[in-house]
Amino acid sequence: MNHMPAGYSLRLAQETDFSSVRVFYDQLIDDMMKLPYHPMWEKDGHPADSYLLSAIVAGELWLAESGSAIAGVMVVNSAANDGYKQVPWQVEAAPDEVLIVHAFGVSTRHQGRGLGSAMMREVMEQARAAGKKAIRLDLIDFNRPTEKVYLRLGFTKCGELKLYYKEVGWQLFHMFEYVL
Repeated sequence: MNHMPAGYSLRLAQETDFSSVRVFYDQLIDDMMKLPYHPMWEKDGHPADSYLLSAIVAGELWLAESGSAIAGVMVVNSAANDGYKQVPWQVEAAPDEVLIVHAFGVSTRHQGRGLGSAMMREVMEQARAAGKKAIRLDLIDFNRPTEKVYLRLGFTKCGELKLYYKEVGWQLFHMFEYVL
């Protein structure tokens, strides 16, 4: 089932998409620097070129497009920060039984159209089809607008935890889970 809004499509990125993906994130970082809920991403920091390339090669980086323009990007895999082991998740699951969403961003030019929610619904559908038990993610403390989206989609907040990521250091994150 296709959950994407009219005029949008979702597909796995190819290596030839790398430069467009880099431009997408750089523009998103520039746009979000002006907002109070900036995720602390930085050009030449996070998401790093090596991270994006490895996600593309592994078949984990998804592109939402409007025509030929990238409107949203996310990495979906089973890799989790070590701190995830401390979270009181709703379901017990081995790492390969969950999907984790990373570096999820929607262009400010395409926000407010349901694109981010549609992208997450596609992840939910794919996770169900793959027999996964849950979808999990972390959200940096001050990103309240995105938290509301996850809650509307049926995610449950499972706690708050200080996590260390080399790109942002120790920060408070809100931990979310969607049970399938």
